[in-house]
Parts: sequence; C-alpha cells; structure tokens
Amino acid sequence: MFALALSPGADKSWLMKTFGDKILHGAAFSIGALVWVKTIHVLPRFSLGSAMAFGSTASLIVGAAIELLQRYIPGRKCDIRDFASDLIGVLLALLLLAVFRSPKSRRNTSVPVSSMFDRPST
Repeated sequence: MFALALSPGADKSWLMKTFGDKILHGAAFSIGALVWVKTIHVLPRFSLGSAMAFGSTASLIVGAAIELLQRYIPGRKCDIRDFASDLIGVLLALLLLAVFRSPKSRRNTSVPVSSMFDRPST
C-alpha cells in the first residue's frame, strides 16, 4: 500500500484509471482495517470491540500519514477527500465486522483493558 501511495507516478496507473482514486482508497483501507482488527483480535487480551477500536485507529493513522507524506512527493498532493475515502473504507470494514462477527466473539471473554497494565503478582 505504501509503495503505491508514495510513488510519484501512481496516480497515472491503470488501476487509478480503471477504478478511480476514491474507490481504491476506500477498498484499500477497508481491507487494511480488517487485517489490523483480525490481527489484534488474535491476542487474548483484546475483545472484538477493542480490536475494532485499535485497528480502525491504526488504519486511519496510516491514512493520515500517507496523505501528509504525499505533500513532499513530486506529482502527488495531500487531499482531504482521499482521507475521507479512507475513513469511509474503515467504517465499512467496521460495519462488516459488526454484522458478520461469529457467535463466539459476541461473548465477552477478554481481559478488560484496564487490567492490561497491571503488574503481574510474583
């Protein structure tokens, strides 16, 4: 994702011409958010809700960083509409996760976030 987003001539590629910039932003960040959430949710301390919060935040931080870095790449520009497409993609991923989550993940079997920072007793 970074290579395509930060390369100078990427906006002229066949991908952009075929699908359009905003649709690709939404799709990429939807997939990115799903990957982040599923990766975080594997950790035993995170419920699906916590993983969704952290994963979506991480995806949006990456999107903001890409847009800010594009200001300094010749032929690229920082565009708030691109970030809005990223946000819509992340929200779509969260909606899909909420609708299609498994019954197992609906039960709250995780450790509360507040106890993650407690020191283990020795």
